[in-house]
Amino acid sequence: MENENLNGFVVHIYSPGNQIIQTQTNNYYGTVYQGKSEGGQNGFTDEQVSKALQACVGKDQVIDTKQKWAGAYWCLRWKCNYPVDPKDFCDKIDRLHLGLPENYDCSYNNIRRFCKLSFMDCDPFGKSEVKVSNMDKGVYSWCREVALKLAEELGKTSLKIG
Repeated sequence: MENENLNGFVVHIYSPGNQIIQTQTNNYYGTVYQGKSEGGQNGFTDEQVSKALQACVGKDQVIDTKQKWAGAYWCLRWKCNYPVDPKDFCDKIDRLHLGLPENYDCSYNNIRRFCKLSFMDCDPFGKSEVKVSNMDKGVYSWCREVALKLAEELGKTSLKIG
């Protein structure tokens, strides 16, 4: 375990990307990414997120129904620190101006019930297995597929070619 003092905060680093930040009154438990790129959240700019989403949304793509935006929510919540509130998430996606085909937009009414499932509170990219109830296994399956594909596309946007 490595400890680091940053501007009055004590940072305990237990594994790459996972840290606990202690203040005098509050503790933050969660993923903290270091090395943010210019204008981005956790190393990804809005342009990179847009490019990755455009590669995943549409007919014959992994996000081929409005409900599958819940998988994008799960990925971007954990990987890019997007809003936890599904309504705020949809508003942020709308501000990206993706120019998606008709009927493929992110809609709060279509994802809100899925975003409240217990497995959404677990990091889809964590080392430990996510606990899923028998009732939620079908939703978990397609949410995980979307999250992994979107993460793969995000990785492609951050590669420097040339």
